[in-house]
Amino acid sequence: MLPRRGEILRASDLVTFEASALPGTRQRRLAARSVLHRVSPDGWAIAAVALAVVLANLPYLLGYFDPNPLGTRSGLAFSISQGLINGKPTIDPNIGYSSQAIGHLAALDILHLHLPWWNPYEATGMPLLGETQSAALFPPTLLTALSGGQVYERMLLELVAGISTYLLLRRIAITRPAACAGAIAFALDGTFAWFAHAAINPVPFLPMLVLGIERAYTAACTGRRGGWRLIVLAGGLSIYAGFPEVAYIDALMALCWLGWRAGCLKADQRRALAAKAALGGLGAALVSAPMLMAMSGFLGHADVGVHTTARLGAEHLPGSAMPQLLMPYVYGQINSDPRAVIWTMVGGYVSTSLLLLAAVGVCARAHRGLRLVVLGWGLLVFARMYGQPPLLGHVIGVLPEMSKVEVFRYGTPVLELSVIVLAALGLDDAVRVPQHRRRLLWGALGIAGLVGAAALAARPVVRGFGTGFHHGPYLVASVVWAALVVVATAGAALLRDARRRAILLALVVAGDALALFVVPEFSAPRADRVDLAPVVYLQRHLGTSRFFTLGPIAPNYGSYFGLATLNINDFPPTAYAGYVHARLDPVVDPGLFVGNFGGWRPRRAPTPESELMRHLDGYRAAAVRYVLTPAGQSLPQGKRTFRLVRRTPTTWIYELAGTSGYFTAGGCEIQSSGREAAQLSCRGPATLVRRETWFDGWTARVDGHLTPIRRVDGLFQAVSVPAGSHRIEFSFAPPGIGWGWLALIGGCALMCVPWIAARTGRPRSRGVRRSARPAAG
Repeated sequence: MLPRRGEILRASDLVTFEASALPGTRQRRLAARSVLHRVSPDGWAIAAVALAVVLANLPYLLGYFDPNPLGTRSGLAFSISQGLINGKPTIDPNIGYSSQAIGHLAALDILHLHLPWWNPYEATGMPLLGETQSAALFPPTLLTALSGGQVYERMLLELVAGISTYLLLRRIAITRPAACAGAIAFALDGTFAWFAHAAINPVPFLPMLVLGIERAYTAACTGRRGGWRLIVLAGGLSIYAGFPEVAYIDALMALCWLGWRAGCLKADQRRALAAKAALGGLGAALVSAPMLMAMSGFLGHADVGVHTTARLGAEHLPGSAMPQLLMPYVYGQINSDPRAVIWTMVGGYVSTSLLLLAAVGVCARAHRGLRLVVLGWGLLVFARMYGQPPLLGHVIGVLPEMSKVEVFRYGTPVLELSVIVLAALGLDDAVRVPQHRRRLLWGALGIAGLVGAAALAARPVVRGFGTGFHHGPYLVASVVWAALVVVATAGAALLRDARRRAILLALVVAGDALALFVVPEFSAPRADRVDLAPVVYLQRHLGTSRFFTLGPIAPNYGSYFGLATLNINDFPPTAYAGYVHARLDPVVDPGLFVGNFGGWRPRRAPTPESELMRHLDGYRAAAVRYVLTPAGQSLPQGKRTFRLVRRTPTTWIYELAGTSGYFTAGGCEIQSSGREAAQLSCRGPATLVRRETWFDGWTARVDGHLTPIRRVDGLFQAVSVPAGSHRIEFSFAPPGIGWGWLALIGGCALMCVPWIAARTGRPRSRGVRRSARPAAG
């Protein structure tokens, strides 16, 4: 269409007009080209990051492998088609027991417009949001409502991590190819490759938090308001993500970055940056107050096991794990060999290409202050993880509560980001400064020697595994792949054209990250068949009672199916832990009360089945009506013990005689259709016992009037009821949650202050305004 008289003909209009005047294919081609030219270079880089994330998860998306842990973790699979290689797709089984099982319940609660305060399906009931690993109020957790939603949740987190890293690197004036390569490397880092439970939830918000500090720094330099709201967003989401250890370590790296940026400013600007950082921290605490209130209320009454001692902080990765940091699969695939206990401790890896470019980045021309800070922080984390050198490893350990944090496992993301920042600086320097290309060659030579040393160190360990799992090929393949990466990087150094050199180096980093990331996916089952018959039977017959399992419907999958189970694989309330040892099983770890040998038991301890038979009265008192065993495992049957009521391909279901009801009250008739209300008709005053965990936050109302709840049998709830017909209702909310909601509203209002001030006040100036993107320093 031609422009009307007086209108200006823009270039895009001209292209559209020319295309419209041409027939067929050429018209469409030119029109498409006009659209492509409107996409910014940063947009193309972000699209490349998104494409890398999709490619990395393509085996799952196309259905070649099944990432759903329901079959492998629920104990209900009766037919599993194994993956192409031995091992597991993830290290931590909590991808099933916590993230899927409990996260699914939290997602359903929210979708049904119920606040996820309490989980009645685990143990004898326990807080849901306060348990933290369910990440109940973390927005991506909603995806777990879908059967394959965990893959989409992880892809979303990877995408956020990659985009945040790209924007951060561009913010410190890194060239686009280097920033794109660093973004892909962090989006597909070792933590995302090896983990899929709540430990990965805070990882994307580490670069976002640092980016928020960069924005605050720029605002402080130019004398502008605001600049701190991204700190609020990243900090709040890190807390809602549900893994405090990772969020804590991330915050420490952000503080190091903030300290470096403060050193780049004058005194008045430094005060402005400190104020913005303080506002960001305050805002993050306010918006996450509901989560913090629920978490503190639960942890104050929870048995967190070894996390109460300094034992975890004193542990380090052994020296034999160092080759695995450089060559991730030098010891085989994840958990492919039970003798390779190293898999129970590691938390990720750093690829050969990243380490090579990071070595070059340490000597880069620009960003001296950043290089020193990131290098120093990375060395401190490395020393804490491996305990070498010992004195350096104790530096982080003196920080508050750090002695209770598994830095050797959950500190890997900050180590990875430190190496990625240095690698991006090295790639950037190799592109900008042609005479520094020789550093790539020297770096390649040094890394080649390091690969050889790592291979020699790993060889005795691999030989110690024996030949049962054929670890030798993994060692050879790891060395060959590392050598190819080194050769490709050295070849890029020989290119004279800076643009081609940048593209090749970026492709090497991205290809290395992609190849290492997809390896565990080939260990996922290609297909499985799940026996849902036990679930259907219990959903029809269990009512408000509970079941106990010796295998099938593994903890905490009762939460996934909406079935109350006495088992638990989690941090239990202290009252429940005491009940387990006193009434159910004196030797089991109460946090691993899983009903089989998957839980920790002392040597020569009685079997779970024998302890069950010895403590039947304790199970009856906890309202256990059914006991599940693996198909073929029988229990003694009789009028006072068990009766076999159902057989399925995976499960035998026994009914326990004489079990107590969920609600009991002597001399009263009880009617109830759920767990939170009961209708009583009593001849005289009575005590209603509700077999749910007594916990701070529960309230009871008799005919609408508050009545105190007391504890009975060390665990359950009881209320006094007068004679007559009454309705008793129970409800739970974390103590002080009202203040949490007020704080959340205050945090949201605080974030609106700069927006309101920008539209109602005058622009503020402090002398001469600096560039919107100051030098990195």
